[in-house]
Amino acid sequence: MARSFDTRPLCPALGAEIIGLDITAPLDDETMQDLYDAWRDNIVLLFNKKDMTQEEQLRFAACFGKIGERPKPKDARPEDYSKLDAAFMLVTNIRENGKPIGTLPDGEMMFHHDTIYKERPHIGTLLYAIEVPSVGGNTKFTNLYKAYDALPDDVKQKIDGRKALHLYDYDRISERNTAEGAGDLLERYSHPVAITHPRSGRKALYVNRLMTAEIEGLSHDESEEILNLMFDTAERPEHVYDHKWTPGDLLLWDNFCSSHARTDFSDGEVRLLRRCQVEAESAPAA
Repeated sequence: MARSFDTRPLCPALGAEIIGLDITAPLDDETMQDLYDAWRDNIVLLFNKKDMTQEEQLRFAACFGKIGERPKPKDARPEDYSKLDAAFMLVTNIRENGKPIGTLPDGEMMFHHDTIYKERPHIGTLLYAIEVPSVGGNTKFTNLYKAYDALPDDVKQKIDGRKALHLYDYDRISERNTAEGAGDLLERYSHPVAITHPRSGRKALYVNRLMTAEIEGLSHDESEEILNLMFDTAERPEHVYDHKWTPGDLLLWDNFCSSHARTDFSDGEVRLLRRCQVEAESAPAA
């Protein structure tokens, strides 16, 4: 039977736009299976729905798994939850009375995985564009299956069975988080350097430039050499999709086989996006 929607590749590396599907309407089991398959095969899915409500976004997200809880304590967040469901994070540079009304307000953000510093990171992220700058503020995605496949065999052997330590300071987004500078960082956890994706069965790199501090069991110099090789491999142009946002865009991406980054943008233009996440059934495993 034909699918109830069409797909258009976003670029050769990864990503597909879903066309002809109303994601705010009830979706039957067959349609959801087709969406699962499209997500598995393409890593990043693009939908467009003007004026999508919070309730519609959460209902659609719940089709892919349990809605994820935000790692940061609610009373430590800048969002006004009298107007916003607690599952959401606002990614915005809007300020009221000089204070941000959301998280990660300004400028460039290096490649990272959402919640990789947790024992069981969220597998899915859904980010909805409400208002975007005319230039910049793009989100770039890596295909970490391709990155793993492109590694030299000796590096694959070196990382086999090893774990990497991931750190995150909520205020540090444009410089690497390192073990030496960790101090009292809020979150840290170690995961395999390369994981087997639970849905595709394929190997993916599971390191990123912002949050991966070290490969455990290696000297500092060897760890740095291998990490930088992996970062550079993941971020090659042929492994990256660069998404320029338009209002109404909803991106769903897989955090177990991609990392993402934000490009710089003018602080004179508003950028407002609404994020929720989907929990994984289990922690990443080799």
